Amino acid sequence: MYNPYGYIDPSQCNSAVSAANAVKHNEELRMKEREERIEDFRSALATSYQVKAAPTNPSNVRQFTPVSSEAEQLLQEIIDHEQDGEYWEQRFEDLSNRDESILRGTFGELQSAHLIKVLWASNIPDEIFISKDGYLYEKHMEEMKPMSDFERQLKTLLYRSEKIAGPDDRIQVGTAKSVLQDEWMNDVQIFHSTYLKEHPLNGRINTLLFHRKFSELVSCLVSISKDKPFIDKMNGIAMVSVPAYQAKTLPEYDVFISHANADKEKLIDELNESLKKLGVKIFYDKEELEWGDNWKDRILNGTQKAEFAIIVISQNFFDREWTERELNEFLNRQNRNGQKLILPILHNITVQQLKEKYPSVADIQAIDSRKYTCDQIALLFARQLIKRLKSV
Repeated sequence: MYNPYGYIDPSQCNSAVSAANAVKHNEELRMKEREERIEDFRSALATSYQVKAAPTNPSNVRQFTPVSSEAEQLLQEIIDHEQDGEYWEQRFEDLSNRDESILRGTFGELQSAHLIKVLWASNIPDEIFISKDGYLYEKHMEEMKPMSDFERQLKTLLYRSEKIAGPDDRIQVGTAKSVLQDEWMNDVQIFHSTYLKEHPLNGRINTLLFHRKFSELVSCLVSISKDKPFIDKMNGIAMVSVPAYQAKTLPEYDVFISHANADKEKLIDELNESLKKLGVKIFYDKEELEWGDNWKDRILNGTQKAEFAIIVISQNFFDREWTERELNEFLNRQNRNGQKLILPILHNITVQQLKEKYPSVADIQAIDSRKYTCDQIALLFARQLIKRLKSV
């Protein structure tokens, strides 16, 4: 079928890198599609309410507003389930009165911040429209992070250099530009003396300052602005090396699939194949255990060596010694580290059954195997893995 947006199927890529690039490419195209939907929605609203949009000018531009951590989590949940028309009906159905009140209030917070627009039907979100600021919320928050004095001064020097820049260093003495250039070089000398004594370009910058080489000094500052390890060091972010005796605790697998053997044929085998097509490194007992292995040791070792755990919870999972042993291992790790680890999938059970059997897991956002194909689940996992890799 012809696709005007040119989406790429990551499952057809021949490597994990290509698949990740395909996911990124699709996200960019999806953003374009989303922005068009937002504009269509605004036009429809303006027509139906006969409201004439005010002209854009600096005095009425809406400022970006940060929201609470609960609202941030809900916004991500809305984006993750944007294509799932039945998700919110089930989400509200399983809530207590208290939790429903909190969730409604959080929807209101997002709407007040102009990150979403909600149309309600039968007290359930019927249509949720995400604004441009909603999609770009993480980017806006990143841009709002305070800079250190080092970064602020470096950026200021580079900005000032653009106002002085010419084709070369020959600026006529006595002109306004020559005065600005002298002041700029003096400030670079102070900046260099304060911050750059340990940088590899220290000696070169000393020489350039002595000879008053403007354009080459700018080039050095540009290079320093791209030197992330040095910037991290100046910001007090330590580079941590891993001793050899600790290296064995680092993730060896992207994901461990915890499941009941009875579910292998109907779900797990297919899910494993979908993940493998994306180049994901998987601990799947059917493929990892070899003749003669101590299977208990191998499985326990796998629970410690995986970045994530996909836990497929079904009636077959309940009350099995080793499925519950694996679950407890992952819960303990997640509680110790405080980092997302467990990704539950409900397989032919309800949220209520999960709450009754494993209340400690019920607070973790799960997905329902009936609402996603294995390929879709694999792509959802790829997004989680890419986020983790970006944060490292």
